[in-house]
Amino acid sequence: MKLLEIQSSVREVGSISRSLSDEFIKSLQAAHSGTQHQRRDVGSNPPEHPTDLWVKANYALPEKRSPEMIAALTHSETLIEELLWADHLLLGVPMYNLSVPSTFKAYLDNIVRINRTFTFDPATYAFQGLAKGRKGLIITPSSGNFVVGTPMGNMNFCDTYLRVVLGFIGIEDVTVVPVPDQFMSDEIRQREIATARAKLMNL
Repeated sequence: MKLLEIQSSVREVGSISRSLSDEFIKSLQAAHSGTQHQRRDVGSNPPEHPTDLWVKANYALPEKRSPEMIAALTHSETLIEELLWADHLLLGVPMYNLSVPSTFKAYLDNIVRINRTFTFDPATYAFQGLAKGRKGLIITPSSGNFVVGTPMGNMNFCDTYLRVVLGFIGIEDVTVVPVPDQFMSDEIRQREIATARAKLMNL
């Protein structure tokens, strides 16, 4: 198993998504000693944002790219190669203001690229993901209860967005483990963390 872990919380201490991810990975490695693990921390080391040159380079044919264009895509290529190396993804993505952290959005903008992770047929308007065959696991803590299906679930633009964008590049086998109510009383917080931990250990 090749596991790519992406962490996006800006908190390095006290982060629920980080601590639950660590527990999951230790348990996974204990059960599967051959597991290979790579970690990308976009919370503490944000990805480069696309620029005007980056966009021009992205849509240029590879053989038409100038040295400057190639350089502009270097970081993106590294992130894509990491993604394509893995067969399992573990994403620690806390909900920030009803959506994903801005650093994680920058990460997605680097890896969702035409002819690298998806193709588009202008004749039929058909998209096809190129990262098929991979499984995704998302741990997503939130301040309140924004779990899809609850009264505030229609405000959840975090895990719903992640399911769509991962599916767009071909990763359709996605499991979301929410950790709601993290701004509630300690009793409620700990109960939700324990519930999420049990789900992860089950997985």
